[in-house]
Parts: sequence; C-alpha cells; structure tokens
Amino acid sequence: MPLNAVQVEELREAIEDYAFPAVYYDFLNDQEVLANGMAEVERVIGFQLRSGSIQSVKDGLANILYWGFARIGYRDRRVNNLRGNATDRQLENFQELVSDGRVPTMNEVRVLRIPEYSGMSFLSKILMFLDPSSFCVLDRQIARLRTHNSPKALNALSFGPRETQIRITTQNEQTYDSWRNECRAISVNYFQHRYRVVDIERGFFNLIQNGRLSLAQQIYNEA
Repeated sequence: MPLNAVQVEELREAIEDYAFPAVYYDFLNDQEVLANGMAEVERVIGFQLRSGSIQSVKDGLANILYWGFARIGYRDRRVNNLRGNATDRQLENFQELVSDGRVPTMNEVRVLRIPEYSGMSFLSKILMFLDPSSFCVLDRQIARLRTHNSPKALNALSFGPRETQIRITTQNEQTYDSWRNECRAISVNYFQHRYRVVDIERGFFNLIQNGRLSLAQQIYNEA
C-alpha cells in the first residue's frame, strides 16, 4: 500500500532534520572546516574528486573518509593511511574513471585498490559525492532497512551478520542500483522531485540513527 500522509511527513521531517557533521579538512592549511551545510561539503569534495591535480584528488578521497568517519575515533588513522599509501598511479587511474563527468561503477573503483576503498560503504560515498542527485550511500546502517519479507531491493543484498563490510559483487551492485532507483521513485511519487536521491537516503539514515528503525522499515516497505 502507498504511504499515508503521516508517513510522508515523518520522512520529510527526517530528510530536513538530517544533521550528520558537515565537515571537511583543509589539508593545505592543516585545519578542519565546519561547512555551512552539506551542500558546501558536496561542492568541495565533488570538485576535488574531479580535479586535474592528483593532489586534489587525494584530498577529495581523504575528505570522504574525514566526513564519513566524523563520529568515529579512528578517523585520523584511516585518513592518514589513504594519504600516505595511495599511489600516483592509483590516483591517475581514478582521474581517468571520472573524466568527462562520468560516474564509474563501484567495482571499477575497487579494482584500483586505493587504500580504505574496498567495501560498498565508502565506494558508494564516492559515487554520491560525484553526483548526489542520482547516487546515494548504501552502508551497514541502510542495510538495516532489510526485513526479508518484502520484494524491496535491499532484501536482495548479500551481507551476513558476521561480515564487517558489504562486498562488491555483481548482485550487490545491482541491488545498489535498485536501491537508488527506489529513492528516486520515492522523491517522484511523494515529493514531486523536490528531493535528490541522496536526500531520500539521508532521511532513512536519520530515522535509523535516531532509534526509529521500525518506522524506517515500515516506510521503506510501503513506499
């Protein structure tokens, strides 16, 4: 059944109230930047990822980690691993993948073996920062939307309880594409295109983070 007005409003509020830290790092001046909002973070990181400078590309990839691990104590270790071990060849190959405005597949990025980028959580973040209108994140939190009793896309995700990251497989990439298409459909059907794919995903993420998993699952299954 379609969402009722109360469910639509709950999701809308979750989208509007999304409050993950809007931060990135200015590596040139060695200081954290508290952005005015996610739009600024998206603009800065997206520009860095598509830069003709491999140093800027490295900064962009490091900033995805810096932002994504904003609430995690080992953030700096992950950022430093990327910055210290990503090779010029890896960065040049990444530049080729994103040339001419292209958004690569997660597997195309994975095979470059860039440090810290092997599982779906952060590989999908790369795609999201390259094009937040059409791409979003699929991580362990979003995977909690699965209930295994509905035909929704995420229920096809191969991710077991003992796995530490979502593997990049043909099936899981197809599931990811179906998930972002579901987010797009929710925006079209309930919000008249008002929200981007990433905004819908962030609404679900916000509900989950605020202890409202059951509601998030109900909205997802009925949307």
